[in-house]
Amino acid sequence: MDILAFLRERAGAFRCPMCRRSLADCKLRQLDHEGQKYTVEVTCRNCELAFLVALELASSDDTESSEDEEEVALVGRAEADSDPISNDELLELHRTLSEHSGPLTALLTERAND
Repeated sequence: MDILAFLRERAGAFRCPMCRRSLADCKLRQLDHEGQKYTVEVTCRNCELAFLVALELASSDDTESSEDEEEVALVGRAEADSDPISNDELLELHRTLSEHSGPLTALLTERAND
């Protein structure tokens, strides 16, 4: 299967997370392919934002429940309507990580309890 052709056919249904324009004419570059798993770099032609898409294709023998299909659809739309991370948020994250010593899981648990 030509995964890039498959993605090109469907790219117009998605919008760039940065500039919100259609990805119909985006640049696609396959980075990795192992079995039914693909990693593709997508670059918006308008704002040049590049991001990675990880895909895993189900074989025709696999049967998915409607719950699994719904989850796949949600992953495709995940956070498409959220704003990009601001400079202040990135600086806050850097400050928090630089002041923390210990495992990341401890920091996440600590933050969840706040």
